[in-house]
Amino acid sequence: MSNVLNQVAPSFIGISYLSQALEMKALLETYGAKFNLPENFEENEDTFLELLPQLIEQFPLYFTRCGSDVEVESAFFSLISMIQLLSQVDQIEETSKKLSNAIVADTNKERLLLKSRLLSQQFSCYQPSLGSTYVLLVNVLKLVVETGQLRHVTLDIDQISDWMTKWKSDVQEQRVIYRLLHEAFSAIQQGEKAIQALVRLLKLYSENEGVEAKSDAHICVISHIAHPKIFVMDHLLDLHPIRALDGQLSHELLQIFVDGDLNDYIEFYNNNLDFVEKLAVTHEENLRKMRLLTLASMAQDCSEIEFSQLVEKLNLATEDLEPFVIEAIGSGLIKGKINEPEGKISISSTINRTFKEPQWLFIKNKLEMWQKNLVIIQESMRKGHFSVPIGGG
Repeated sequence: MSNVLNQVAPSFIGISYLSQALEMKALLETYGAKFNLPENFEENEDTFLELLPQLIEQFPLYFTRCGSDVEVESAFFSLISMIQLLSQVDQIEETSKKLSNAIVADTNKERLLLKSRLLSQQFSCYQPSLGSTYVLLVNVLKLVVETGQLRHVTLDIDQISDWMTKWKSDVQEQRVIYRLLHEAFSAIQQGEKAIQALVRLLKLYSENEGVEAKSDAHICVISHIAHPKIFVMDHLLDLHPIRALDGQLSHELLQIFVDGDLNDYIEFYNNNLDFVEKLAVTHEENLRKMRLLTLASMAQDCSEIEFSQLVEKLNLATEDLEPFVIEAIGSGLIKGKINEPEGKISISSTINRTFKEPQWLFIKNKLEMWQKNLVIIQESMRKGHFSVPIGGG
């Protein structure tokens, strides 16, 4: 017997596995199941091996005919224990996949949460290094999407990515996982993780394949725009499926949110009213984000901004200005303070909406200054005295 379980699955105690299998067969027959065994079969290992796949095939009858969740769960883990008796790891893996597939393929919508719990527990039982765990995870995700609930399993995108490397998953298999992760995280209201999974998905498409994922790319663009805490989006422009949207309204809108300003968005909205109104994000939400992004761009070019400039550039009423600036500071877009007596805000830093040659040059100059300061400090320490570093560090 090969031990491929992370933990011992609960099962019937004190009964041989063949006896368990025969008891389960007898119960399933009362539910209407049909089995293909000789009339005078012998109670031996061959009979057990012949009966086990038939029990797995008929197991979904428990969901409609057995009234007790506890009994369904007990029967399920009994099957897992029986599977563990198989002599070869590949047999265990294939049979485990059949049990998982039988549950997820059951079209009856009753007790979906129980099905989801059982599949999650099955996934947790097996070592993640096993290739069959890929199928178990796919089925877990399908039921998370269907039920909108996640229990017993932690979905960590980086960890799952590592698992897929161990499973030697091909590109198509990885796409299946990342698309399901996106749908699962969306179903359980974890929008930021859903977006991360979608970006991982789009990265799997080459330049020649980008057009195949245009639908996913459109969803990715709108998800980024709609998320209230995502402000930097220029990295999307390098993804081949996003590039395939070039010339379409969603790509034009993304470009505005990458490096445009409020006036650019308002012009786009006025010219494409029907398109914007059908998006999964409101015009008012777009205005809020574009005002914040416009302020971030203004703050990159100066250390102080007059209130009058903000009122004009952001199309805000004077009484709305202070709450807006407080929101911008609270969101992390800018660091600064309001100087109400002088009617301006002082800016100490801001995010970079795009990261291009000027930003790289700034980092280069900063690193060179730090390097010079370190040389000065080292020389001063060698001579036993200190000099004031240039440039303020």
